Amino acid sequence: MNNTRLRFFDGAVFHKRVGSKTHKFRYTYKSTFIEEVYDFNSESFLYAHSKILSFEKKYSDMSEKVIENMRLFIKKNNIDSDACRINLLRTPNIGFIKSFNPVCFWFLETDEGCKFFTAEVENTFHEKQMYVIENKGDTISQNIWLEVKKNMYVSPFAEKSGFYKFNLSSDPFKIKINQFNKEKKAEIVTNIRGSIIQVKGLRKFRFYMGLISSSLLVLVRIHIQAFFLWLKGFKIFPHGSNGYAD
Repeated sequence: MNNTRLRFFDGAVFHKRVGSKTHKFRYTYKSTFIEEVYDFNSESFLYAHSKILSFEKKYSDMSEKVIENMRLFIKKNNIDSDACRINLLRTPNIGFIKSFNPVCFWFLETDEGCKFFTAEVENTFHEKQMYVIENKGDTISQNIWLEVKKNMYVSPFAEKSGFYKFNLSSDPFKIKINQFNKEKKAEIVTNIRGSIIQVKGLRKFRFYMGLISSSLLVLVRIHIQAFFLWLKGFKIFPHGSNGYAD
């Protein structure tokens, strides 16, 4: 396997609440897209080198669980691991600044396309959950929606339980996430879209400034939008003793 390659994601997040009350916002989303972060032969993580950016050991607290699920998927579907590569979309730490990642996206890809997709979610209580999205061994087509059960608290304005529907497109790069409550009513529509790019020179410096800004503003934006939802009178669901669904 070749060394991992650090690229960048230049895009935006669109978020809309639907129903009797509505709320929406859009903001720029700059992040990193690390290609081939794991070597199946040596069973080890590979790291991108940067003087400014860094990542947690093995990229995240749940990375080993993510890899294990991918290995089981490969074995179950008789896929050649040498033909697989794992890519990761997540915001890096910048110097002494530790980035908060509400979600990291892991992609298991072959020459046919993405076969297995994982959303690693963390809420502001630092509880974590992993959602696995697959298409019964087939390539995940941009023409289909794949459903997973929701089982963790992510907002005081949404229940712990319900389900998500995911849609993934690689060209153009787009992740759609629709959230439904347990009564199967749509609550939230989220689109993450943009381009996987490489930057050099002055453009790289400007992108790093935007990356720092995006990282610093994540928690600020979460609390500002929560304040707006409170002003609009959205129903509040307490966190309770823990953030996991029964």
